[in-house]
Amino acid sequence: MAYMAGQSGGYGMLWFTKRDLYNYVHSQRIAQINNGDAAAAISYLEGKANADMMTVARYTKTTENQLGSLFWADGQMMADYQLFGDVLAFDATYRSNKYKKPLVVFSGSNHHKQTAIFGFALLEDEEVRTYKWVSLNILDVMENKKPSVVVTDGDKAMRAAIADAVYANLDVTEFEEYWSTAVESLGLMNNSWVKSTYELRHSWATAYLRGTFCVGYRTTSRCEGINAFIKGFLKSTNSLLELVQSLDRVVKDYRNNEVTTQFYSSYYTPVLTTGLDNIELFAAKTYTRAVFKEVRKQIKGVGSLLFLGKDSISTTSVYKFSSVGNRRKVRKVLYDPSEPKIECDCMLWNSEGIPCCHIFCVMKYEGWDEIPPGLVVRRWCKDAKEWTASKTCDLSGNSNCLLRYGALCSAMSVVAKLASDDAADFLVRDALTSLARRLQVRRGNTVDHEARERQQDVVKDPPVARTKGAPKRGREAGSSTNAELGGVGVAALLVGIPGTRRGRAFLKGR
Repeated sequence: MAYMAGQSGGYGMLWFTKRDLYNYVHSQRIAQINNGDAAAAISYLEGKANADMMTVARYTKTTENQLGSLFWADGQMMADYQLFGDVLAFDATYRSNKYKKPLVVFSGSNHHKQTAIFGFALLEDEEVRTYKWVSLNILDVMENKKPSVVVTDGDKAMRAAIADAVYANLDVTEFEEYWSTAVESLGLMNNSWVKSTYELRHSWATAYLRGTFCVGYRTTSRCEGINAFIKGFLKSTNSLLELVQSLDRVVKDYRNNEVTTQFYSSYYTPVLTTGLDNIELFAAKTYTRAVFKEVRKQIKGVGSLLFLGKDSISTTSVYKFSSVGNRRKVRKVLYDPSEPKIECDCMLWNSEGIPCCHIFCVMKYEGWDEIPPGLVVRRWCKDAKEWTASKTCDLSGNSNCLLRYGALCSAMSVVAKLASDDAADFLVRDALTSLARRLQVRRGNTVDHEARERQQDVVKDPPVARTKGAPKRGREAGSSTNAELGGVGVAALLVGIPGTRRGRAFLKGR
């Protein structure tokens, strides 16, 4: 549609379209942001902190008072990290803003096996010191909770033939034989990349990774997926303010998906199909819908197992099984009723957090109707976000505060979804407003508004960065991130953090 504007007094008429009007308004808005873009973005984040008092934003300045690096996370991100930060994934995406600054997304996997975002960082450059700064800040903001494993994307030049060794479910001896055969058949005995990769086999080969809990991260597809999704919201011409606002929309999208999934998971009643009805029903009531599907596969697997016998060592029973498809492969399950303790040498529970078919077979022989509490990982349960004092007594006061905050956010999200479906139910907002006022009076309105209204530092817009760009196929040298973490040119780097319960480092190929 065309529009017409004009003035009296003999002046001509000006025709313009709706697109012309949109472009003009957009250009005027950008003009107002220019030479104040960094300050506008920081002000926007401070505004978020006024609405969500848990929001944290930190930044550095160059010697010219230009914006260096910027990190931010809101309260729900921090609460999610307390629950699901056992595995932390991060990757840099490029060409997301007009300054060409690398954008780093910190994420993990929630109880629905969906991506949960823990924070964002806009980096000054890709030097080791910059990554150290953002790493220290995310740990500080997250109450110094260290992840067991860190996942990051690296060089993608993994040969298809060699990649089979990464994914194959082999033991150490089988892996060594397979690798040797593959390298010789491909004539790669003297290839420097193959040699350096093999030297780090303890860090990436599945055979050496049994028992390493990685919440389902087997490849870098999760990192690549979130980057592809985010790029749909961003443009290379985005100002910093536009970038931050767009990332807010990304987070809302992910959270809306979680709320919807939680709703259906809570009211999901499956048709029992495994023959172990009591155990299957218990699993359906306990686990989220996504995790239950994986558990049910293991319960169904009981039917394909062959019972080879049962031995006793002191108070421990040793069950032996093989499968119909591979009778030579014997799996052993140790069960000690005095502790009680049950574990299988396939180590599926250690790596995935769900019982394997061999353990379920022992449950069948022992006549159990429920999965024992020691085998139920709470991060996979429907009530993972429900705060329970008895289960968090060993956490610090601030960590408990974050967990309570997350539990309230989760409950309020369900209320918001249900109440927004019908205009009559929207009246719940009045009750929530009244409750908020009563809580403010009870707490004495302790919000420190003066601290939030501090005089803002003068922060100039950053210069256009000369980034290295996204990793290119065939490039042998790793980025500075990989250099800091001690990696080489491989598809994904998963680094165990020293001093944590599951502190093994490992690499995965794609």
